[in-house]
Amino acid sequence: MLDLRDRFVVPPSPAVELRAFTHGLMPRTVPGMLARFAADWAERGVDAWNEVENHWRPGSGERVGWWTLPAYLGDAFIAPMLGAGAGTCVMQPNVHHTVSYLLSAPEPFADGRREVVFTGAEFPSVQHAVRQWAGLTGLVPRPIAPAFDGSLDADAVIDAISDRTAWVFVSHVGFTSGEKVADAVLAAIGERAHRHGAWFAVDGYHASGSVPVQVGALGCDVYFGGLLKEGCASAGNAYLYVRDGAALTPRLTGWFGDADPFAFAPEPAPHPEVRRRFLAGTTAVAPLYHAVEGLRVLLEVGLENVRADALAKTALAHTHADRLGLAVRSPREDERRGVMVILEVPGADRVSEWLKTRGVYTDSRQGRYLRLAPFVYNTAEDVDRAFEAIEEGLAEGVQHHYTPPAVAGPVT
Repeated sequence: MLDLRDRFVVPPSPAVELRAFTHGLMPRTVPGMLARFAADWAERGVDAWNEVENHWRPGSGERVGWWTLPAYLGDAFIAPMLGAGAGTCVMQPNVHHTVSYLLSAPEPFADGRREVVFTGAEFPSVQHAVRQWAGLTGLVPRPIAPAFDGSLDADAVIDAISDRTAWVFVSHVGFTSGEKVADAVLAAIGERAHRHGAWFAVDGYHASGSVPVQVGALGCDVYFGGLLKEGCASAGNAYLYVRDGAALTPRLTGWFGDADPFAFAPEPAPHPEVRRRFLAGTTAVAPLYHAVEGLRVLLEVGLENVRADALAKTALAHTHADRLGLAVRSPREDERRGVMVILEVPGADRVSEWLKTRGVYTDSRQGRYLRLAPFVYNTAEDVDRAFEAIEEGLAEGVQHHYTPPAVAGPVT
């Protein structure tokens, strides 16, 4: 098991933070990077758009400025995470932005194609965007229900793809199920999509930083996600991979993605680099300063080692769950599970809130599922302590009588 507590700002013992699937812990280098942003702004002003010191890969000799930063970080950090080639990855503000850009591109909807196939377990960034665009453009949503256990029904997705299909969207790791979809399954979906002339998109948000990825083996045209969760960045740091040769011209392209932005022409023209066409107006630069500090740590230790660590720690969680007689609703098989462990616990929302009073941070869904994710900054002792607290709470009956304090926001 890995123990990378010294690389992150970890809550003081005995507190245990187990919500990597919502927001990873802050790398210790982030305050310094934010200070560098402030210094660059103060010292260089407008000229920082042209060039700043390379804080991301010091000593590399590579030149970078705020203008080039989204593509530079795509090449230097996102491409290695995905096993992708240079010129294919770019930073994005969020996944909703990316999906809307994809749906605005006319190429997938050529030849009268109108249908968009997606699973009913996709994150709202996908589902909501598809349904909103349906009302605007007449595309036809084709949601596919998950299997009885909430996992991907790959056969149903494949059967739904036809000559009417424009796009297919599937998650690499399900945000509700915790299921990691096998590369071979994704490749089979991609093969079917391409056989019918459709485009295939994989949402890798819950795989980013925790699952080794080789996009070339997945058969996808685009792969997108974000670094907010296991990637241990904060908001504003999503990304997009576009397969080399996949020519898309999103209608939402902003002037940062124009072929000649400083000509200030009245008519837009697509940038020759497809990835830059997914840029909008002025880039929010500050988030990019800390975007890859967590990913840097994970790449240094190797994503294969991060994956092995997750399997070991989630296996320990399963052992504790079995001891307590708790049903595990996320996959148990090594090849199918991510970092999330989902337990069926009556009154899970009360249990989760009570656990906070014991310094154990989990979350809940639907009042019946308790979710936790031991990650690289957690130890085996953290997992032990979390289940000791769960056992204590259930024995006291907090699932029935605990009343959580009022809070200002809804995030769990």
